[in-house]
Amino acid sequence: MERLKMENETYLQIYHLVNRPEDIDTLSLEFGESVGVIAAILNQKIVSKVKRKMGLLQKRGKNFRYLWEKGMDINTLATNNDVPATLMASVIIRELGYSKKHVLKNLDTLDDRRLASEIEEATSSDHFFSPKAHALQVVKGQMGEDIISKWLDHHQLGYSTEEDLRAMGMQKTPDFFLDKPLYVDDTEVGWIESKAMFGDEREHSHYYKKQFQHYEREYGTGMVIYWYGHIDTLEFEGNLIRDHNFYTDLNEEIDDEINELLSSTL
Repeated sequence: MERLKMENETYLQIYHLVNRPEDIDTLSLEFGESVGVIAAILNQKIVSKVKRKMGLLQKRGKNFRYLWEKGMDINTLATNNDVPATLMASVIIRELGYSKKHVLKNLDTLDDRRLASEIEEATSSDHFFSPKAHALQVVKGQMGEDIISKWLDHHQLGYSTEEDLRAMGMQKTPDFFLDKPLYVDDTEVGWIESKAMFGDEREHSHYYKKQFQHYEREYGTGMVIYWYGHIDTLEFEGNLIRDHNFYTDLNEEIDDEINELLSSTL
C-alpha cells in the first residue's frame, strides 16, 4: 500500500480541485491516492465550508420558506445557495414548525406529501449531511476501531476501550487505553485514538483542543491514527501520528479490512 503521509503542497492541490463526488475517481488516478483519501478530503472541505455559511443560512430561513411556498423545490434552493440539500431541507422543516428529528425519521406520516417527497429526494442526493451519510461515517469510524482492536489482540496487548473508561467515570476518553505502555520509535504510547479522516492542520488543531490535550493530561503520551493519511507538516509534540501503514501486513484479514476502509468513498 502507498504511504499516506502527504506533502502539504499536494494536499492543497487536491483540496482546491476536489469539489464534487464526481471528482473523486479522476483525482485518485491523477495523484495516485486511494479513493477513500480523496473522498475524506472532499468531505472535510464541504463540512468546513458549510460551517462558515450556517449562520447566514439560518438567518435567511424565512426567505427560503417564501421561495419554497412559491414552488421552488428544496434541491433547487440548495443548489442555488451552494449548500448540501439535507441542510436546506432542515431549514425548511424548521421554518414550517416541524421537528427535524421527527420528520426525518417519520416521512411516511407527514401530511404534506410535497414536503415529504422533496425531503426524501434531498436526503437521497446528499453525500455529506444526510442520515445515510452520517451512518456511513459511523461505520468507517467503527471499522478503524475494529482494526486496532484486532491488532492489539493479536499482539496480546491488554487495553480498556472508551466504553470501559466511561464506565469507570472518566469524562475525556481515548478509544483505547493500554494496560501497559507500547513503545513505538522510542516513544511511550499509553493510549490510541482512531480517526477515520484525513489529518490536516484544521482538523488536527480542532481535535487537539477538543480531545488530545485532555488525553495527554489524563493518560500521558499516545498515538493518533488518521486512517486516510495526513499532511507531512502535522506535528503532535511528544506524541505520535500514524496512518494505516502502522497496521498493514499483520495478517490477511486485517489487510483486507484496511483495503475496504481505504476504498470506501461517500
